[in-house]
Amino acid sequence: MQKGYEANIYLKDFFALKPLAAKCRTRIRVCRKCGLPFFLHRHRKRKVFAVCIPACGVFIFFLSCFIWNISIEGNLSISRPVMMEYLMEQDIGYGTPKRTVDCKQLAADLRSDFPNLIWVSVKLSGTELSISVKENTDALSETDKIADAETGSAAGQRMSAAQNSSATSDLVAEEDGVIVKMITREGTPLVQEGDSITAGDVLVSGELAITDDSGSIVSYRYCTADADIYIKTTLQYHDSFPLVHDTAEYTGKKRYGFYIKLFGRYFGVNLGLDAFETADIIGKERQLCLLKDFYLPAAAGILQANEYRITARAYEKEEAEAIAGANLQKFLAENEEKGVQIFENNVRIDVSATACQADGTVTVVKKTGRAAHTEKTDLRQEGTDE
Repeated sequence: MQKGYEANIYLKDFFALKPLAAKCRTRIRVCRKCGLPFFLHRHRKRKVFAVCIPACGVFIFFLSCFIWNISIEGNLSISRPVMMEYLMEQDIGYGTPKRTVDCKQLAADLRSDFPNLIWVSVKLSGTELSISVKENTDALSETDKIADAETGSAAGQRMSAAQNSSATSDLVAEEDGVIVKMITREGTPLVQEGDSITAGDVLVSGELAITDDSGSIVSYRYCTADADIYIKTTLQYHDSFPLVHDTAEYTGKKRYGFYIKLFGRYFGVNLGLDAFETADIIGKERQLCLLKDFYLPAAAGILQANEYRITARAYEKEEAEAIAGANLQKFLAENEEKGVQIFENNVRIDVSATACQADGTVTVVKKTGRAAHTEKTDLRQEGTDE
């Protein structure tokens, strides 16, 4: 067995070993040389390789001057496609020069054009544009605002009237019901708790009578009627759907495809994805990133197609009743979100041979009262009639 030792040593220390090796009468043999100087020395005749290294560095530096990835965080009601479309309108997207992007101005524009955003942060790091936002979750969504406008929300009417101090209005009933609670802040109440009302009845008048010591009306003062009026009313509910429905059944057959994306262009290999008549396609993509935030305009992805067939099947009675019940609970939950209190539920679910139907009424306690024009009284005309 040959005796000896193996060790890793730096080049400068190798020359310091020679006097010691001579005193110990030992021989030093170099098994392998590692490091950049030795690597360059071995490839000193490969001129193309030597040119490509600096060229690659220059190319990477050139790519670092553009945006190749956009991250958006904190958006809930504003979807990413909407955000991306807005950025494209501002001439900001993949491949945009970083020097043309003003982060402070972009943040200000986002806050201005999206009132629901209460905080916006925009920063450039590497080749990534990072946008972090915080939304006002207490604000009404556009759908809720439209619904309130269509139903003539009393709160919305009072807010509009408050903005115009010279406006005068009555509060009138929006639907039939029985008053269960009433708090008047401004105006003359014409009904009280326990009264039955119909749609269009004046509940609180914006006309205030001013009387003298004898109780005679000497003049009128007009205001914007303001009150919280809650009524018990009945909502009609109807829901129906056929028992026979189309459903997707997966066959278990799968096909795969691969692609490479360079500068926004796709180059792929389709391994029979079009062979399926109906299929779900799921894709996964990974973008090339040299460092934490140094993204490059290159990505690779894989596509998976899962074949399925559309078949007709009928719901069982228990399934149909469960779906109808879920739809009813969704209807009740949507009303509760609007501040409606569910008092009684009288909905019946019937399952026939071909369909499932839910019909009935839901008794609720809700707020009512919309603003209407106040008819002013002429005292002189009133005295003439008497």
